[in-house]
Amino acid sequence: MSYILVKSDRVYAEKGPMESLMKKKPWVSALLFAIAYQGLVVGLYQSLGNRPFIGRFLTLLGGDLSNGGIIQGAIVFSFFWAYLEIKSFRREIKNEFKGLCLNILPTSEKHVLLPMDLPQIEGKLAKLNGGQKDLLVKRLLLAAISKFKSTTSMGETIEIISIQSEIIRDLHESGQSNIRYLLWLIPSIGFMGTVIGISQSLSIAHTGKMDAITATLGVAFDTTLVSLFLGAIVTGLFYRLQEETDRLHAHLKEYVISNFVNRLELKKFPAPMDKKKASTSEHREKVASRPEKAPTKKVS
Repeated sequence: MSYILVKSDRVYAEKGPMESLMKKKPWVSALLFAIAYQGLVVGLYQSLGNRPFIGRFLTLLGGDLSNGGIIQGAIVFSFFWAYLEIKSFRREIKNEFKGLCLNILPTSEKHVLLPMDLPQIEGKLAKLNGGQKDLLVKRLLLAAISKFKSTTSMGETIEIISIQSEIIRDLHESGQSNIRYLLWLIPSIGFMGTVIGISQSLSIAHTGKMDAITATLGVAFDTTLVSLFLGAIVTGLFYRLQEETDRLHAHLKEYVISNFVNRLELKKFPAPMDKKKASTSEHREKVASRPEKAPTKKVS
């Protein structure tokens, strides 16, 4: 998982062990949801499966374990897992947007930042705790302040902000790799159910039992339909997540550059000098300040 998704053990320790495990491992929650879903559908199928339309619909949802119900259960599990992963990322992104409203930096157009203001900003960042401790805006500002204090160069400060922003974006993308895998897995499971259903129908085609043949073909098409439907839902949610992620990175970079870099007053921030150069300049000033001695005349 990416940097912003890793919670501290202290935060999880405040909750129960089961809730902490569900927060850290979304697949645990997805498994519980899938088991509850499968149990509900199977129970409804056993009680209402003799009715033609209701029984067929419950079979489509995975109520008949002997006719593709297990495959539907695997699809539903993958769907819940992907959904919970996306929900976790979107929750963190929402928290990051709230971090931009903490008034860490001045937003007034006429406000100018002086060197004496930098320790005050660092103090505000140090006071962030709890869910605000690992905000991305904090990482960007600390990197920018550290670079500016060491170089007093606007160009290098903007460069370190861009580099840090790219690193955070890469971490985001690597953290979302599991979601991309699940988006591929959901329709793949459906197609595997299709292959299984067609192979079973072909294996009993010589018997001439049309009821059994149509039942196995129903498994083939049901699993494909369910997987494509659920896959379309989580794919739409994932693209929405990517849009919010891109917007977050753009707002973070704009916030730091507009309210920190563009407000810094360089004239009142002395450039760092080497000790040797500093001592040389001090020696020259002392020599220049000495009064010149009048030339002495020789007495003949």
